[in-house]
Formats: sequence, structure tokens, C-alpha cells
Amino acid sequence: MASLRKFYNLRANSILESVIALSIISVCLYFAVMIFAAVFTPRTSAKFYNTQNKVNELFFLAQLRNDSLASENQNSNLLIEEENINEGLKKVSVQYKDSAAFQFDKTFYIQTNE
Repeated sequence: MASLRKFYNLRANSILESVIALSIISVCLYFAVMIFAAVFTPRTSAKFYNTQNKVNELFFLAQLRNDSLASENQNSNLLIEEENINEGLKKVSVQYKDSAAFQFDKTFYIQTNE
């Protein structure tokens, strides 16, 4: 019995250890939440990449002068602007707004043979 009392001595050290452990756990949870918030942003969502791929597709269709792009130009969510920067360089800006009203702008620079 005497040896059991020696191990069952509850002092302030165990409370201090508990507070330190809870502090360490809370700091780890804070960093986990911060990393989670940094990784899962709107720019890493599947919808962002889907819209980006749609803009790239529209740009390449505009370069091919495909007839299917003419029907896309009737859409008010799509705006394609071409601007000649200098003699051999042309700037093409594509603005596309998806169904969630997320506007994606992308600029392409094309070297011309003029």
C-alpha cells in the first residue's frame, strides 16, 4: 500500500502538464486549419480549372476562326478583344463569365508575320 501512495501523488505538476499539452494541441490545430484554408481556395477548385479550360478552348477556337465560335460570340458572357501592340505582336484578351458569375480573364500574346 505504501508504494501505491507514492505513485498516486497528485500535485500541481499534473495540472501544469495538462495545460501545456492543451496549448500544444491548440497550436497544432491552428496550423492545421491555416494550412487547410491556404490549400482549399477558390483558385484550386475544380470549377476554376473548368472555367480556365473553357477560356483556353475559346481562344484556340478564335485562332482557328471556327464557325462554332460565331455562335459563342452571341453569348453575353464571352468577350474577346484583339489589340495590335506593335508590328509583330498582337494581344488577345478573353473574358468569360460562368454560370456562378465568376469572371475569368486571360491574356494571350501572339507573334504575327506582318
